[in-house]
Amino acid sequence: MNAPALTNPALATPVRHVAVLGRGLAGWGGGVDLLRLFLNGLCAVPEPGQRLSLLLPGESWSRRARRTVRQALGALRGRPSPPRPLSAPALREAFAGYEGQVTIRFYTGGSRGLRRTLRELRAEVVLPCMDVPGPDFPVPWIGYLYDFQHRHLPELFTAHERARRDAAFEAMLAQAHSIVVTSRAVADDAARFYPASRARLIPLPFSAALQPQLLRRDPVQVRAQFDVPQGYFILCNQFWVHKDHRTAFRAFAQLLKERSEVELTLVCTGSLEDHRAPGHAAELRALLATLGIADRVLLLGYLSKPDQIALMRGAIALLQPTLFEGGPGGGSTYDAVALGVPAILSDIPVNREVEGRSISYFPPGDAPALAARMAQALDAGLPAPDPAELARESAWRLARLGRTLQQAISEAVLNYR
Repeated sequence: MNAPALTNPALATPVRHVAVLGRGLAGWGGGVDLLRLFLNGLCAVPEPGQRLSLLLPGESWSRRARRTVRQALGALRGRPSPPRPLSAPALREAFAGYEGQVTIRFYTGGSRGLRRTLRELRAEVVLPCMDVPGPDFPVPWIGYLYDFQHRHLPELFTAHERARRDAAFEAMLAQAHSIVVTSRAVADDAARFYPASRARLIPLPFSAALQPQLLRRDPVQVRAQFDVPQGYFILCNQFWVHKDHRTAFRAFAQLLKERSEVELTLVCTGSLEDHRAPGHAAELRALLATLGIADRVLLLGYLSKPDQIALMRGAIALLQPTLFEGGPGGGSTYDAVALGVPAILSDIPVNREVEGRSISYFPPGDAPALAARMAQALDAGLPAPDPAELARESAWRLARLGRTLQQAISEAVLNYR
């Protein structure tokens, strides 16, 4: 496989210093995965002499105190608390492995601190920006839109949340020259909901890739650490309502009835909280009890990425029953494809953008159909992927992603000038 060339080589203006911005992404697992995706692509096809910096928002003591007060007041008023941002040590651990390629810099002071840091670093472009930086921003910037879930599943959002998202997206599409999105589905939604926008939407290609720094944990040791028996499926989603764990649990219960002679477990990783639906995890636990499978489903909560990857490597298949995603299959599907682990996905449009072997689909919300796909995966046995072939595929995907990002960077700088 050869990496695709730039569609317009005349735009390949060398950019000496690229800043990857973690604001809005560094506080949760999926956002960290997305930042790794940007870094991996840019590291795969570096321009000669180009430097990369990862800018991560730090918390001053005053900002931390204000957040604590807001959470306390919210609790008194019965409002759910949003997830806490990852600490600086946790973020350093999450981005370990980029030494010599990426400079990690924490900044404080909000937008003003970000501007100051960009000037100090002499960065020439920054991406991805989840919100409009505002007037007189010191460097060219590339926007980012995550997804239009609030338009497709409005019942999961308050009227205030929907209005806030709409306002932010409208501002981004009105003011950004270029916007990266993680799928063609998001780009299609942007064009559908905001047809007057002239922003250039850049869908990133599906870029599942092996990350050696995440393979350092021994799967046998990790299974022993979390008491995971052999013979298990895995579901790696936060316990948000739209991830549809209910369908997976019902499907697994049906599979256990049909294959009672086989010892099977369902391993679930990911935060057990949905701040939009505080009682959701309790409802899911009650469902497990009703189905009589609570002892066969392990709810492990949030794990470190290396531990999660180690468990995935030994799974029969990954389950992805999600009702909505911004990127193809969500982050866990990227990992499964990169590792050569079979993935069973809900058949929603964005998931059809997944590229890889051993991918199967079932109608969203259809537990019997998912159970049938799980039975097929069980009968097929554990795969034996060729590590060399997986490495070649990973390198090709990352080169394709990197060239897409480098072209977007060149265009952003030229438009700014």
